[in-house]
Amino acid sequence: MASRLRRSLGHPLTGLALVFGLLLAACGGPETPPNVVLVVLDTVRADHLSCYGYGRPTSPRLAALCERADRHAVARSTAPWTLPSHASLFTGEFPFQHHADAELVDAVFNDARPLAPEELTLAEALAAEGYATAAFAANRGYVNERMGLTQGFETFVNERRPGVEMSKLAHEWVKARPAEKPFFLFVNYMDAHRPYNVAPVDGPNEAALPAAPAENPSALLDELYQQIYASDAPPDAALLQKAIDAYDRGIAHADRGVGELLDLLEKDGLLDEALVIVTADHGEYLGEHDLVEHSKDVYEPALRVPLIVKHPRQSAGRVIDEPASIADVPGMVLAELPRAQRARYEGKFPGQKGVHGLFAELNYSRGKDMAAPWGERFLRERSALYLERWKVIRSSDGRHELYDLATDVREERNLFAERPKEAQLLLDTLARIQARAAGSRASVEVREPSEDELKELRELGY
Repeated sequence: MASRLRRSLGHPLTGLALVFGLLLAACGGPETPPNVVLVVLDTVRADHLSCYGYGRPTSPRLAALCERADRHAVARSTAPWTLPSHASLFTGEFPFQHHADAELVDAVFNDARPLAPEELTLAEALAAEGYATAAFAANRGYVNERMGLTQGFETFVNERRPGVEMSKLAHEWVKARPAEKPFFLFVNYMDAHRPYNVAPVDGPNEAALPAAPAENPSALLDELYQQIYASDAPPDAALLQKAIDAYDRGIAHADRGVGELLDLLEKDGLLDEALVIVTADHGEYLGEHDLVEHSKDVYEPALRVPLIVKHPRQSAGRVIDEPASIADVPGMVLAELPRAQRARYEGKFPGQKGVHGLFAELNYSRGKDMAAPWGERFLRERSALYLERWKVIRSSDGRHELYDLATDVREERNLFAERPKEAQLLLDTLARIQARAAGSRASVEVREPSEDELKELRELGY
């Protein structure tokens, strides 16, 4: 009780306002559902954000948001690529439950299995509760109708635009929506995804950012692919640094996009009362573990993501140490609804109870990787389980791994052979949870991508 009270005192309530707030919580929460803004910074790893301790000023607007929000110190995605992670974000389920992932069936590889229409999404739940719902997704490769991720959104805009433009487009919808309805706004920013947005960043932090590389960012990554995947020698340090510089500039653009959206909402008087959640679908490899980009493995650079939550009327920032998963997000949203509305979804979004922040999975990789000369490396399924300081990786090829993240955050020393007791405990726990919680694999129609969609996927590096 004392711990819970201390957390309540962290909110901006004093005197009678504090008493009223505690009574309101005891009676079941707010009577009016808040507006909900869910932001995904596509491909943004937490350790490249200045608000998570990065040395470069890549995220001043997110840092400002953290001053009035909860920053989750440790948050992880459920998968190192877009489709399964967004499906988890929308359903509260892990990939082995929602099955929106790659699959190998009867020796036929399916690059991306859509989210089944039978799955309940957060947007569908909020729409049923009277919310106006809209999505503005810059990721045209996998956040789209073909992948089943439009479920529940009355408006779905799928255009690759810089972050500031996406924010302005989303704000136009906010202004035009039915004023009597609360709204659920989802915005996906792609500035830090190939091809990285390296244009000048309008604002005071441009001078502190690295200069934009002269080379095309995609060309840099293609060259890194050859140096890292097709060679046993370390990549050229200057080439790798250019790729990192380009990536950091992309993050700065995504940060500016978020800042633009928050400014517009604040100008309209909508920010203070809103629930705002900022996270990422996955991170990015920049040479770690001999990997480039994402969708390749379940190591921390691709799984540790930001998670920043501004509750309605919150003005004091806090750091939340308990690990979280992006699968917890639907539960975080539902917790802010009036009690009667929350009760209708009890148990329907698994992330709101049970395991928190414990799972990540990867089934093979993208078709481009599988067809490459080095594709055999990715012909495997990987599941990661986190339990306190330990992380185990179960691999279908038998090359399991165990890491003590308290002393080895870079996952450089595989302890699987040295600590067999801990390794077996985690493997057994992983097997039990997946066997108990696995969802049924509903039949879905996999529509082949159009020529335009194939072109977009190639531009995104898939």
